Amino acid sequence: MGTRSKKKALISDTKDSIIRKRVENSWILFIKESLLDNDNFRIVTLPHPAHGNPAKYVLDNLHHKMYEVVTFSEPYRSWFIDDTVKSDGSVMMVTPFNPLFLVLPRLREQCANRAIPLEDLLSEKGFDKILDFIPNLDAVADLKGPQDIKAYKYNEEKTLNWLENKIRKLAVVLREKNVHVTSGAVSATFVSSNVNNENIDDEFYLRYAHGMISDYIEQDIADLLEKKFDFKAEQIEYVGNKRKSDAEAEAVNKRVKLDLTLNEESENIKLNLNNTTTEIKKEKPLTAKEKARQKAASKTKTISSFFCKK
Repeated sequence: MGTRSKKKALISDTKDSIIRKRVENSWILFIKESLLDNDNFRIVTLPHPAHGNPAKYVLDNLHHKMYEVVTFSEPYRSWFIDDTVKSDGSVMMVTPFNPLFLVLPRLREQCANRAIPLEDLLSEKGFDKILDFIPNLDAVADLKGPQDIKAYKYNEEKTLNWLENKIRKLAVVLREKNVHVTSGAVSATFVSSNVNNENIDDEFYLRYAHGMISDYIEQDIADLLEKKFDFKAEQIEYVGNKRKSDAEAEAVNKRVKLDLTLNEESENIKLNLNNTTTEIKKEKPLTAKEKARQKAASKTKTISSFFCKK
């Protein structure tokens, strides 16, 4: 290979390497096209309000809205992008998000005993970018001093009432969307159910909604919310018009039954599986020729044995 050919090959390999790295470091994000067309669209990384780990959020300055970037990931999945394979098969989606959840942990930590201006509370790098998305903290705090300063002191009672109201509204939406909320649900995701919602206690929807909201608040305040709702420790679930105990008993009776019966006339075994009869004939005895052939074959080697390591 000539010098010129070697240079071309080296340049080609370098380009391929750059493309592979770019693909591996990229994200697969499902997002509205209108957001991508927005010049003010940007992604910021901030601590998650529940556990403090870094999380990504989308800021739409044009429509003055904020979104959370949610990652859906399963093992053994990859993306094929042009001629390159991206080993990380996860996908990201954006959902509307209330920025007040991001402020709540800082408010509880810094403004429990004193009032701090909102601008100072969000002066840390990253949080200053969401300042314009939070007009006030009246829902979770008390305004102290002149109104133009916007100094707030944390109010736990207001916060619990605000969260309770959100949970109740979410419970109504869950019922309207026919979402599984009972422990007997096939899936805990947003999957429509055939069960008549009118026969499911409201407490199940409230409890499910509480669990969803708890994913965005600290554990101690989630516990306070649970006490506020006073959920029953043991509940009798109604699935349709049936109690859970009755439904479970019926499910047991519907399990696959194996009924082995011997037919004396044909000497066949009949397997009854969910009212479907499958006949399994009794194995026929070998003839003298078949026995001799089987005996001769037992001393021979299979083809695969010649390819084994010795």
